[in-house]
Amino acid sequence: MLKNKYLKRWTYNIFAPDLLQREIYEAFKRLLAHDRSCHELMADLQDLYYQKTPTEWIRVVQLYDRLSIVVAAMLKELSIITPENVSDLQSYFKKFDSYSRFLLEPKPSVTTPPYVLWLGDPRITPSLTGNKAANLSIIKQTFEYHVPSSFVITAHGWHVLVEYNNLRDEIDSLCCSLDPHDSNSIRETSRTLIAMITGAKIPPELDDVLREATAEIVATTKGRGESLFAVRSSAVNEDGINSFAGQYRSVLDSRVQDIRTNYLYVLASKYTPRALLYRIAAGISDREASMAVLVMEMIAPKAAGVMYTEDPTGEFEQTISIYSVSGQGEKLVGGTAPSHRTLFNKKSREISDQSEMTHLYRDESLHLVDIACDLENHFGTSQDIEWAVDADTTYILQSRPLKTERAVSMEDVAGPDSHQQDGKEPDLPLLYHGGLTAARGTGVGRVYVLSEQGSQLLPEENNILIVENIPASLIVILPKCTGVIARRGSVASHFSTICREFGVPLLVCAEGISEKITQGQVVTLDADRQQLFEGYDPLYSLASEASNTKKTMPFYRRLQPILDFITPLNLLDPGEPTFAPEFCRSFHDIVRYTHEKGVQAMFALGKFGSRKNSRKHVTTQLPFDLYLIDVEGDALAGGGTEKNVTVEQVNSTPFQALWRGLSHPSIAWGDHEYYNWKEYDSAAMTDGFAFKNKTESASYAICGNDYLNLNMRFGYHFTLIDTLCGENSDQNYCSIRFAGGGGTFEGRYYRLEFIEAILKKVGFQVTTKVDLIDARLDGIPVHEMSQALTMLGRMLGTTKLMDMVLKDEDSVRYHLEKFFDCNDDNVDQESDV
Repeated sequence: MLKNKYLKRWTYNIFAPDLLQREIYEAFKRLLAHDRSCHELMADLQDLYYQKTPTEWIRVVQLYDRLSIVVAAMLKELSIITPENVSDLQSYFKKFDSYSRFLLEPKPSVTTPPYVLWLGDPRITPSLTGNKAANLSIIKQTFEYHVPSSFVITAHGWHVLVEYNNLRDEIDSLCCSLDPHDSNSIRETSRTLIAMITGAKIPPELDDVLREATAEIVATTKGRGESLFAVRSSAVNEDGINSFAGQYRSVLDSRVQDIRTNYLYVLASKYTPRALLYRIAAGISDREASMAVLVMEMIAPKAAGVMYTEDPTGEFEQTISIYSVSGQGEKLVGGTAPSHRTLFNKKSREISDQSEMTHLYRDESLHLVDIACDLENHFGTSQDIEWAVDADTTYILQSRPLKTERAVSMEDVAGPDSHQQDGKEPDLPLLYHGGLTAARGTGVGRVYVLSEQGSQLLPEENNILIVENIPASLIVILPKCTGVIARRGSVASHFSTICREFGVPLLVCAEGISEKITQGQVVTLDADRQQLFEGYDPLYSLASEASNTKKTMPFYRRLQPILDFITPLNLLDPGEPTFAPEFCRSFHDIVRYTHEKGVQAMFALGKFGSRKNSRKHVTTQLPFDLYLIDVEGDALAGGGTEKNVTVEQVNSTPFQALWRGLSHPSIAWGDHEYYNWKEYDSAAMTDGFAFKNKTESASYAICGNDYLNLNMRFGYHFTLIDTLCGENSDQNYCSIRFAGGGGTFEGRYYRLEFIEAILKKVGFQVTTKVDLIDARLDGIPVHEMSQALTMLGRMLGTTKLMDMVLKDEDSVRYHLEKFFDCNDDNVDQESDV
């Protein structure tokens, strides 16, 4: 393949050099377009990481798919321009692509039997039946402890139902269009998806085995009164790394004739708003969240509850906590009722003085402790166990890994000399002290007292939420919260588990809190100490940011290693030996190398192309090197027969308009001490950084009489401008991409804000993503486009080092006023930086 391309190039070079140059030029234009798309897609992926709320995982997959296609397309164009640079790059591309897809994509869906398995069946695995059913099956096989009679409808049953009803494409489309930031989008998408599942037909092969299993479980429970069942979710990815606590529906007291209908209801619960948002926050795609469903004999308990084999808040060591309520345990885990807590020392089995023995006898409690210890030892990690006790039997209903936490302390943030170290409180008025710590950490924000209908009014972020109860459905607004205080609820509730997973501090049983606070009041919550202060303390704010950062959410933890194969830039200086394919470590490196080699090859055409179209060095007083190629043969006065040309010889309307701005007398080029080219020669660079007197990293322009494509590399940033500026207004356009910078993150941010303000005032449509600006101006007359290009040139010269000095919004406003006040009749000769 490569050999044929070399032969074709040699043939063109000998017999039709102009035709070869035209083909290379067309490939180069396509390469530039793909390069632009690559940077846009990489910025989109970075934007997903830096936005406030996670997004549907399928969007990550689709963005990656598009990026992979466009990077491959860049390599294809480079193989036309300069084949010798491509082979090794393609190998590295395939390597990074395979790594990323391994991290991105789920296993294929399986639609073959088994569709139903009984607990204890050795074929049961977490990937087939979910962790809930798998763990109960292990307990049934390993111990003599009681598990209610149960069978599980496997994930294969879910897959065959989706396939039989042709739902997959529609589900993917709806999930992709879902906007997690828009409550209306969430509700409408949820409603549509739930209707699709509840209205689906159960495939005949699944329906047959489901009827047989139902008849068999009814037969096993005869003699114990009316046969009633719990139809419970046991989804793949539930009760594992991600708990999905309380997110899916359980239908209790289901009659035999309703099991099939309730099966569809439980399947459909994967699309409730709260379950959708939890899955999105967990970074799990819909295809990965396959649904298995448990059908379990109902127990009529005198008491039920949850026990933890470790204190999830870290307050007590070597302690087993048993939380109990009378009757069914749903009101406990649902956060609607307080529970009684009994604490046992794990080694001595002694009961704690703080315990309440309200619902259980001592022997029953000790039996639960034995169960807890056995399950923790067997599974090798702390367990969160649901249990129920009827007249004479203790049942295990669920066992899953316990979500524990370690809060970020003041010492972590401020060092060992911080005021937290000696136990002092922040120097703030204490508003409230009480309640129980359900999730540790600190939070700073404004009080928001939630009414029944108040969720839609919740401000966008930094809320200390005050609620009556803590149902798991509160996850819908949890991303907007830096802390939660509940008047009721339990440490053992589903919502408490979710808060511990997502790092949001939570107090429960905070009686009297409403009398101590007012709506909108700025407060600091220290959930570790069960304290609420008026105002905020800077150190506590830092701890809140450290402990509750959204980057601890599973979505971001999953996205980060994928971005590691995409966005880091390691290839910097084209003049260094390390600027080579074998040093590529990411897609960004491949794109960078491909673009650089394409530009270098394009501007080396003079070696074998016709003389009138070879590259020229533009002599200029500005401190950067500029090379120009006149592809159409009409952009250089006198045909440009010399190796060097002056700016005045460039017969290009857009070039001259832009140059008027770049050479505007208000711009000081290099008379500041920090503008030191010698130091810059040894400094690190990002995409397109130019070193003075190094032609391989100079700036390049492709010109026509009314056309300009400029790759301007100056300072620690790069700019790409593509514009048509001719007599036909309808065809005129200007697009610009600006990225990078060598200053602080804040400096780069404020420089982009400065640039965005100028572009919008000129009339550009502007899109900003992370540290990238894309802007476009269309359909205006040639004189207006020329004026816009002149303003664009002034802006580029003015902002060359602004990222080094801009510090805040005030400095942005100051320099904007200065920029727009400046004109040819009133020129400030000092630099505007």
